[in-house]
Amino acid sequence: MDRPALDQFAAAHRLDPAAVEAALGFTGAQPTATEWRAFAARLLHAAGLGALGAGLLFFVAANWQAWGMMGRFALLQAGLLLCVGIALWRPPPQRLGAAALLLATLFTGGLLALFGQSYQTGADLHELFFTWALLTLPFAIAALSGAVWALWWTVLNAGLALLCGWLGTDHMFWRFIAGWGWGRPALMMLPCLVNLAAAGGFLALRRTRVAEAAPPWLLRYLATLGVAFGTAATLPVAGGFVAGDAAANAGQDATVVLLYVALSIAIAVGTCWRRQDVFPLTLLAGSWIAISTAWLAHSLRLNDLGELFLIALWLIISSTVAGMGLMHWWRQWQALPAEGAHA
Repeated sequence: MDRPALDQFAAAHRLDPAAVEAALGFTGAQPTATEWRAFAARLLHAAGLGALGAGLLFFVAANWQAWGMMGRFALLQAGLLLCVGIALWRPPPQRLGAAALLLATLFTGGLLALFGQSYQTGADLHELFFTWALLTLPFAIAALSGAVWALWWTVLNAGLALLCGWLGTDHMFWRFIAGWGWGRPALMMLPCLVNLAAAGGFLALRRTRVAEAAPPWLLRYLATLGVAFGTAATLPVAGGFVAGDAAANAGQDATVVLLYVALSIAIAVGTCWRRQDVFPLTLLAGSWIAISTAWLAHSLRLNDLGELFLIALWLIISSTVAGMGLMHWWRQWQALPAEGAHA
């Protein structure tokens, strides 16, 4: 008996706290001391890896004047080669090899930053992140680890965010796409599509023999990034604060909104068909509450205090309805047997 079924059983039979405690121990639904120690060990292992990688980078930065240029490069390259060597010695899916490739990904970024700082290449920041992602893609593929993939996607998304949401209109990239007529909202849909496609790809990967490389939390992370970028693309259109010629961009802005509506419907339908995780619906609810609130504020113009109260009322009602619906689906799906949900 899993925990949701046990909760329903306890509620239906009105078990007292002592009986609930006994049932938890009998069914094994409550973590044991051994399981808590294993969780703590994994947590400390991850924290140690992050501290080790950050420590080497901070060591180079703190001793910048004491070490010559060759010394700085030699230290980071030695760390990178050591990590690659450990990964070859204990290849993934062994934990040591995956951890070494995680550190190798961090050291590659440090080397690129050191190269750009030492030689003043003139490259933009987004180019650094794209180069970092390109060079470390073999590490992510070989690691068979959700943690390494999460780091890799974080690096790629940093580059996409800088490219699509940070560059000024005087940059060469904007002059290059000026003939296409793309505005900022249309550009922000690019990382949205990339992340949602990646979430779908990793979902399909869970049905293969390398499912450990696509843990559920990684799918949630990618879906969160995709919905966040989609919201960032649609919010300015709904709020009416898109820069540029509104008439010229009207068709493009409508396309952006319709595309995000179609993506939202596809995600909602897929989630309801699988009936396993309500998290994507939670993301969509928050996204469209924000978008609809921006549209309402733009439509009302906020000329008096009553309109502000109307927006507050809309937030209360929409959030309450969304929360009730999400809780209903969560309880319903949790009660389904394993064969009742689609993989």
